[in-house]
Amino acid sequence: MITADDAQALAEQHGTPFYLYELSVLRERARRLRAAMPATLLYAVKANPNEAVLRALHGLVDGLDVASLGELELALRCGWAPQQLSFAGPGKTQHELEAAIRHGVLLSVESIRELDALSPSLPELSRSRGGEGRGEGKPQPRPRLRLRLNPSLRAQAYRVPMIGGPSPFGIDEEELALATDHLLRHASTIDFDGIHVHPGGQCTSVGAFSAAAAATLDLAEQVHRRIPVRTINFGGGFGVLGSEELDVEAAGKRLGAMLEKYRASTGQALEAVVEPGRWLVAPAGLYVARVVSEKRSRGKHFVVLDGGMNHHLGATGHLGKLDLPLVNLSRPGAPRVMRTVVGPLCTPLDTLGADVELAEPQLGDLIGVRGSGAYGYSFSPLHFLGHPLPAEVVR
Repeated sequence: MITADDAQALAEQHGTPFYLYELSVLRERARRLRAAMPATLLYAVKANPNEAVLRALHGLVDGLDVASLGELELALRCGWAPQQLSFAGPGKTQHELEAAIRHGVLLSVESIRELDALSPSLPELSRSRGGEGRGEGKPQPRPRLRLRLNPSLRAQAYRVPMIGGPSPFGIDEEELALATDHLLRHASTIDFDGIHVHPGGQCTSVGAFSAAAAATLDLAEQVHRRIPVRTINFGGGFGVLGSEELDVEAAGKRLGAMLEKYRASTGQALEAVVEPGRWLVAPAGLYVARVVSEKRSRGKHFVVLDGGMNHHLGATGHLGKLDLPLVNLSRPGAPRVMRTVVGPLCTPLDTLGADVELAEPQLGDLIGVRGSGAYGYSFSPLHFLGHPLPAEVVR
């Protein structure tokens, strides 16, 4: 927990606004998830691509989920091996598809189009994989592919549902036979790893997590009838909404029971994978801005900060209500009052909290937004209106 003196010292050193990422919190979250989940852990880089965060996760998670060539190159720069990376996303270009395979990154194929785009290149890519130093004539590992699927199940308890309806993400369940036909035709040039289903984002319900996992296991069984499935990526979307979050211990127990039931009924042991981002890193982050003005207007008492939506779009609620708590870091023991906290932008959208209760803020006080470690800096319109960029501080 940051103290008033800590906050002031950081503000003096780095200026305001700034993000603070507490690596001790991140490590504890990762240890807790490791103990809870009977699965390989991949961190979703999109949640927070800060290089210090990615380096700190070495040894705490098994790999990274990346969604662009930029994230792939960032992961390699931060010391992650290609074999530890999984590349998903609906808009992969031909260059990205081929680059991922040349690096040896596992590729989650999102559509029949991607399978078709890869087909002419697979024999050549299989021959060329490995680059310099591997030696001519040595057999190279085949490109690793995983089918990302879109089940018919609607994941309504996920606040950002991504399966069950028309979607740019994953191959529809109705096209499963077409996709497996394609894999069988190219079985000699690919290493088919398994399936991937990402139900959506911001799930805090163990029941909803379990339902999505059951649907995913059903798809795996269908695919396995035609082509062996070794691995299932159950996706991420582990929710954190203020003080409410997914009970990962209960979810892990459910998943473990379902995997054991699947093994007993099919005789097949699967490797499970999960790829959370927000659940791991959100509680490790704090966004800090300074009170620069205040005013009363027609019964409302406004407090104006030197940063807002431009630095932390998620805190305004325009990307879904997050219930991120606002705290007065400078004077936490001041009397509690109701205030509407806004940023410096000339738009009414720049509201971090309407009629929120907090310790009474005064000019110069530092206000913190807790739970800001995910979808903050890199997910915001940083250059809107030309305000200075916030520092990212890691300790």
